[in-house]
Amino acid sequence: MFDTESGRNNVAGKYSGNALKPALRFGGAALLALAFVSCSGVPSSPEGAAKKMLRAYGGEKNVKRLQSFVARGFIKDLSSETVAKSYAFDVYRKGNLYKHRVMAAPVGKLTDVIVLYYDGTASHEWLKGKGVHEIPPMELGLLKYRFPDCIQWAQDGGRAGEILPVKKGDTVVRVRYTDGSEVAVIAMDRKSWLLSSVEVTNVTDTSAVFTESYDHYTDAAGVPFPQEFKATFKGAPYYEYLLSVIDLDADLPDSLFRVTNEDTIGLSGPAKEDPQAAPKQ
Repeated sequence: MFDTESGRNNVAGKYSGNALKPALRFGGAALLALAFVSCSGVPSSPEGAAKKMLRAYGGEKNVKRLQSFVARGFIKDLSSETVAKSYAFDVYRKGNLYKHRVMAAPVGKLTDVIVLYYDGTASHEWLKGKGVHEIPPMELGLLKYRFPDCIQWAQDGGRAGEILPVKKGDTVVRVRYTDGSEVAVIAMDRKSWLLSSVEVTNVTDTSAVFTESYDHYTDAAGVPFPQEFKATFKGAPYYEYLLSVIDLDADLPDSLFRVTNEDTIGLSGPAKEDPQAAPKQ
């Protein structure tokens, strides 16, 4: 079994025609053209910075494409202090629907699976021998502040934001937004204007700080897409994963965003499909 509380903290293709590749792929001319579309000057307003970020991804049309994808790679086992371990990791997105699957196959045979999915309102998790249960939304409740959602979210007019002072040697421009009980800081690379990281703090509990950083951008069918995701929560490592296959053109039915027999095929017994109604859109 995985050494995990909720399938996220410690282990922090049916719908895609791509096979898993062993090494990261780095972008070519198309990615470079998008990444350096803007100069490195700092805009005078949050709106100006947000527009630079939007252009770096190729505009609204490309950003909308980021709302639906399948990606495959590996997630590190952050609980292992002596030997580096990782597990196969699949992630699915369609609008406000999210699902990921962590798989252990130490000798080429599937021995364990964790499935986590979010229907836009609640988070659920499937664990071997325990079935499906509801869990706190945690980082899934913050999707609008994270890649890719925050790129479009930052474009909305009337949002209270401010550009933080840029110090000598800073490689990013940070914009701080206050959104109800959350304070979100979006950091953009000064050269490429691609999203570098986000930091979200709850004003009622300032110790509950979630951060997520993005690196090793690749060209995913003409759109810049980060392959490395690292997160912390309350200052401690939360998860870290690398994506080697990214498919922006996958056709994902709503029925995918729950636990299905296909998620656990290869285990001693298939999962009983989640009987809940279709996920909320």
